[in-house]
Amino acid sequence: MVKVDYRTGLNTAASTNRPPAINLTPFQLFCIRWSVFFDKTTDRLSPTETVFRTIQMSTMVITGLMTMTSVLFADNKKALESFTYFIICVFLLAISIFAIRTKRFNRHMLLMIEEEFPSYDRPVPEDLRRKLTGIRTSYGDFTKRVILSYLALVVFEVQATALVPLTAAWFTPTKLGTQSTQMVVMWFPGDTTQVEIYAFTFAIQYSIVLIVKTIITGTLCSFSFFVSQMIAEFEILAAYIEHAVEIVEFNRSTGRTTERELLDHIRNCVKLHNRLIHFKDELNESYNYIILLELMFSTLYFCLSAFNMIFVGSKFTIVKGLLTLSNYLTELFIFCMYGSMVEDAHIHLLRASYGSAWYLQPIRCRNSLMMIMSRSQIPLQLTVGKVFLASLPLFLSVLKVSYSGVNALRAANAK
Repeated sequence: MVKVDYRTGLNTAASTNRPPAINLTPFQLFCIRWSVFFDKTTDRLSPTETVFRTIQMSTMVITGLMTMTSVLFADNKKALESFTYFIICVFLLAISIFAIRTKRFNRHMLLMIEEEFPSYDRPVPEDLRRKLTGIRTSYGDFTKRVILSYLALVVFEVQATALVPLTAAWFTPTKLGTQSTQMVVMWFPGDTTQVEIYAFTFAIQYSIVLIVKTIITGTLCSFSFFVSQMIAEFEILAAYIEHAVEIVEFNRSTGRTTERELLDHIRNCVKLHNRLIHFKDELNESYNYIILLELMFSTLYFCLSAFNMIFVGSKFTIVKGLLTLSNYLTELFIFCMYGSMVEDAHIHLLRASYGSAWYLQPIRCRNSLMMIMSRSQIPLQLTVGKVFLASLPLFLSVLKVSYSGVNALRAANAK
C-alpha cells in the first residue's frame, strides 16, 4: 500500500528522490530568524523569549491601567491623549500575543519551502532555466528593497520620536504634563518638572518601544519573505505550464512516449499547485489576525491622532503623531500590497494555463490542465481576520474611513 503525504499529495516512497533542500540567502535567513527569535526545530518559546515577553506584557498592562485612570479623571485634553495611548498599549499587547501564535505556522511553512520548493528537478532548456532563476532573483530583490526601506523608516521613526519628549522637556519652560511628552507609547502622569520620575518613565517605556518594534518588524520581515516565496513559485508554476511541451521535448532521455512524459509533467504541476494553495492557507492562518489588528489600529489611530493634533495644537504633538502614523500606515500598506500581488500571481497562472494550447494536448493532459484552470478561477486572496481581503483597495478604504472619522470627531467637538 502506497502512503501519501496529506499536505503535498506526494508518495512517501518517492520522497527519497526529492531534490535537495533549497538554500536560503543570508538576507532570507535574517528575515526568518528575526521573527520571534525563530527556531524551526521547536514550536516553544526560548527562555530569552519568555523573559522578554513577560517583562514587555507586564509593563504594557500596568501602563494601560495607568492611562485608563487618566482617561476617567483628567481634563478633556489629557483624557484624549491618554486614551490614544491606552489604545496603543492594547494594540501592542495583542500583536505581541499573536506574534507568538505565528511561530508554529512559520515553522511548517519554512519546512515546506526548504524541502518541497522547488520540487521540479527535470532538465529544462537553458533559456527557461535563466527565466526561472530570474523570477526568484527578482522577487528576492524586491522583498529586500521593501524590507530595507521599512527598516530605515523604523530606525528614523524610533530615534526621532525619542527626541520629541526630550526636546519638549528641555526647551519648554512650562509644565507640559501629558500633552507633549509622550513618544510612541510614552505616557507620563505628571509634568516635566519631575525630572527623576520623568527620566525613569522615559527609560522604561522607551525599552518597551524597542522590544515591540523588534517583534513587529520581525513579523513583517517573515511575512514578506513567505509571501514573496509563494508568489515566485506561482510564477514558476505558470512558466512550467506555459512551456510544458518545450520541457518534455528537451528531456527525451527516457524510453517513454512524449504523451506519457507530458502527462507526468502536468500532474507534477497539479501537485505543485495543490502545495501552493496549502501554503497560502497556512500563511492566512498565521498572519490574518495580525493584519486585522493592523487594520483596526491604523484606522482608529489615524482618527485619534489626527484629531489630537488638531485639538491639542502643540507642535510636539504634531511631529510625534505624524512620525508614528506614517510608520503604522506603512506596515498596513505592505500587507495590502502583498495581498494584491498574490491575487495577480494567481490570475497570471490562469492565463498561462489557457495560453498553453491545452486544446491541442491529449485528452488525459487536458483533464489535468482543467484541474488547474478550474481551481485558478477561484480568486486566491489573503484574508484579514476572515472578514476583509488584503488588497490595495482596502488600504484606500482605510484612509477614506479614517478621514471621515476625523471629520466626525471635529463636528462632535464643535457642538
